[in-house]
Amino acid sequence: MRKIWVTVFAFVQIVQSVNAQSPNEKLATTIAIAKGKLIIVGGGSMPDTMYQLFAKSIGGKDQSVVVIPTATNDSSINAGAHLTRFKKEGFTNLTTVHARNKVGADAPAFIKAIQNAKGIYFSGGDQSRIADAFLGTRVHAAMLELFKRGGVFMGTSAGATIMGTLLVGGDARKDLTKPFDFPAALNLFPNTAIDQHVLARNRQFDLIPVIEQHPHLLGIAIDESTAIVVEGNQFSVLGKSYAMVYDAQDWDKQKKQWGRVLKPFMMMTQPQRYDFVSRKIIRN
Repeated sequence: MRKIWVTVFAFVQIVQSVNAQSPNEKLATTIAIAKGKLIIVGGGSMPDTMYQLFAKSIGGKDQSVVVIPTATNDSSINAGAHLTRFKKEGFTNLTTVHARNKVGADAPAFIKAIQNAKGIYFSGGDQSRIADAFLGTRVHAAMLELFKRGGVFMGTSAGATIMGTLLVGGDARKDLTKPFDFPAALNLFPNTAIDQHVLARNRQFDLIPVIEQHPHLLGIAIDESTAIVVEGNQFSVLGKSYAMVYDAQDWDKQKKQWGRVLKPFMMMTQPQRYDFVSRKIIRN
């Protein structure tokens, strides 16, 4: 019972904070992305359907896939564990790109591998490890160029968060009532803040103060064994659980209608879609 009351109290504090947000803050009206596709998974077990979608999207399991296991620990990488599931799923053209610093990341072989890839996969672990190694490097630039050309990116857990604009999580979770200077992510999915393991780890309120602090961003939270599939100006939900959207523009509308924010996030399930232009859920 005490845990329930603590959760309710935290929720009330966060919603009160949202309602105090300045109405003069500029909110983005659209989220523009390139020709590529993003399959962003909220962690946990990944069903075969997600690998099948990845394979179909890149043109088959014989196409070039770069696996980036940098978020995980070195012992796992050295053992080749990051390739096991892909091999089990029948992928035959796999390349590992892994570094612990920016100098190592910009190895010519890594840049060439990214340039020639049809798809890229980010494993789970600690998203700051990916940013520390790749952010602002030539290989990062090659990733962005690949995405513009139509490349497909899939990532889970930390590999989901790294695709957004900010690195959500980490030390910021220790006190969600205080502003936090979030580091930059790879920005494959511009103007977003992405969180994962959301319902499984009771994180559904964590993005509220993030979007309060950065109202121009769209917050997207994804539960385990669930993905959002981003193409063009929409994303769809795939999997057995929920994705949630945190939109400061929607908060503004609620304040005008009701005087306060009653619903700080919108919950979505398969096969619902979200449209970035209308900022609405399309209910199939």
